[in-house]
Amino acid sequence: MIIDLNLYHKKAVIVGGGIEGGRKVRGLLGQNCYITVISDHFDPYLSALANKGQIQIIKSEVDDSTILDDYNGSLFLLLACTDDRSLNRTLVEKGRSMGAFVYSVDDPSYSDFSYASIINIEGVMQVAISTSGKSPIMARQVRIKAERVLKRVIKKTDIENTRLQEFARNAARTKIHSVEDRKKFLYSLINDKYIQNLIRENRIEDAKSSTIELLQKWGEQAA
Repeated sequence: MIIDLNLYHKKAVIVGGGIEGGRKVRGLLGQNCYITVISDHFDPYLSALANKGQIQIIKSEVDDSTILDDYNGSLFLLLACTDDRSLNRTLVEKGRSMGAFVYSVDDPSYSDFSYASIINIEGVMQVAISTSGKSPIMARQVRIKAERVLKRVIKKTDIENTRLQEFARNAARTKIHSVEDRKKFLYSLINDKYIQNLIRENRIEDAKSSTIELLQKWGEQAA
């Protein structure tokens, strides 16, 4: 089962500053979570992110799981990415005992989840391809093929409609109290020729203004 965790303002710790640690950090960027990488060395990519303030790095030898003691009660996600299988398992056991979701880079059967290969389109849409841990290499190969197709199929208007839907959904919560009515309102935006034309012309602020005007009418009808 593929799920999308809500990581907003949650603590994610990656132990291991090599290539695998960098890949996992790359997947977490943009999720609005607090990312900490612990390692005795860091590849240039991670060092650059730390210099920009996008992640925190802690330079430390990691011999056991005591390095996680400082995160007791605050750890949401632990990714063990060292090149020591036994150490990774020890870290995973400790993280799990702390109530965190855990992942070991070389031991998917002992992890709480497997990593999907993600197609990310403008930070708005993500499509996951997973082999349930059977072959990350094949998941990556299929992702490359699928990405070419999806980037042709998913248009700029789809991305802007997604952003407008988020804007409209947040605004509608205070005006339309019925879930079913809110859903009908959101569908009406997709079918509104004027708003869709504004999106095609890249007049996004005008589309938002028209959305608010339409929402006002819906709110009056629902009152």
